Amino acid sequence: MMERKDWEKAFGHLPEGVDAAELQAQRQQVVTATAANGSITDTGASSVTTIYARVCGEVSGTACTQDLGEDLSELLETARRDGMCASGNRLTLQGKETMFSGRVETGSKATPAQLKETALLLEQKLRQASGMIQQTSVTVSEEENTSQLVSSNGAEMESTSRAIVVSVSAQAEIDGFGCGTAFELNLPGLESVDADQIVRETVERLSLQKEPESFTPGRFRVLLEQPVVWNIMLTAWMAFAGPRCQNRTSCLSDKLGQKIGADCLNITDYPSHPACGQQFAFDYEGTPSVPLEIMRGGVMTGMLHHLDSAAAFSVASNGRAGRCPSLTSGIPNQHTVTPDIWVVEPGSSTKEQLLEQLGDGIRITDSYDPFHCLDISSGHFSIPCRGILYKDGKPVKNLASIAIHGTLEELFQSVIGVADDLMISPFIMTHAYCVGAPSVLVSELVVSGK
Repeated sequence: MMERKDWEKAFGHLPEGVDAAELQAQRQQVVTATAANGSITDTGASSVTTIYARVCGEVSGTACTQDLGEDLSELLETARRDGMCASGNRLTLQGKETMFSGRVETGSKATPAQLKETALLLEQKLRQASGMIQQTSVTVSEEENTSQLVSSNGAEMESTSRAIVVSVSAQAEIDGFGCGTAFELNLPGLESVDADQIVRETVERLSLQKEPESFTPGRFRVLLEQPVVWNIMLTAWMAFAGPRCQNRTSCLSDKLGQKIGADCLNITDYPSHPACGQQFAFDYEGTPSVPLEIMRGGVMTGMLHHLDSAAAFSVASNGRAGRCPSLTSGIPNQHTVTPDIWVVEPGSSTKEQLLEQLGDGIRITDSYDPFHCLDISSGHFSIPCRGILYKDGKPVKNLASIAIHGTLEELFQSVIGVADDLMISPFIMTHAYCVGAPSVLVSELVVSGK
């Protein structure tokens, strides 16, 4: 991470035309152990640190580097120079009094031996759980994320959080039909790894996959299982992003304070959650992250804000400033908002109780293509998936190559039941945030296919 002498030197001689500057170092350290066929097949350890610079004054700009030997004064100069070339708008840098202060650390550290032991135990239980299972792989990782931010106005802050990520993959053959499943869980610690529950979840996902049959498209009552709701919410959060609502590129731009969902539907973005190891003390602007109600009783009650979008709505930032990848670099550096731990709140029903209410409908078990199936501007979605057709509450046939269609508001308003089976998983690519989802019963959705 950054040494005090280095950033104090950089702030002591700001580039010409720069009035204020911030430096942030973000480090992700990952230790992994993978088990398959009763033995440890792979172990690994990695550490990546990225340093970001923001400058503001006559010109504003940003820069980033993963060269830890680079002079921080030079990085600030790069940010100024890049701002001049890009004719960048003035960045909003806040005063020290409104920024986070101090250092926090959460989560206990696991040893490589403990990770191996957990992976072996879970893989063994999974392999022995059913004769239909032919191949299994379990990876148990400890992810340690540290963020350090300092500002020329005297602000200093640092946070470290540790999470256990369990990745499960299994393949099976059922009556000659090959099937497979894979998923990830973000957990507070090794003591939270419920091997028996993970095995039950895996076996159920496999046992539901059988040779698909044809069906007649139409409107159906549907049960969306955890992976499907998770898949939708992985991108649906963008509709609640303050900058999108501000520039009217969200389907929910004018919906704040309005009822857009069912009474039983609640959504919250948490900086920390007891079922999740990832924790967020402050955002990349140094604003403290606070619990944020997004939807209560179907009413849209909040949006994700950074300083600029919050100012546009005359509210305080709730600490959701983030970064997204630029077109020319794999390092995320563009100003945006991101969620922390984005959760559809669980209900009081079990999934089995919701299945009893399904009647004549479709149980949607899996879905695909999370990044291209939802249009945030219009709210329309067309999501490829697979599932099981039910008649009189009993499974009749398996369905594949089908899709569900509608809009986010139609989906939110059609929810008639929410299960208690919350599952929290990390964002697929970077693990920069987490999404939590339970199973949800919907009164009606258009289902296409053949």
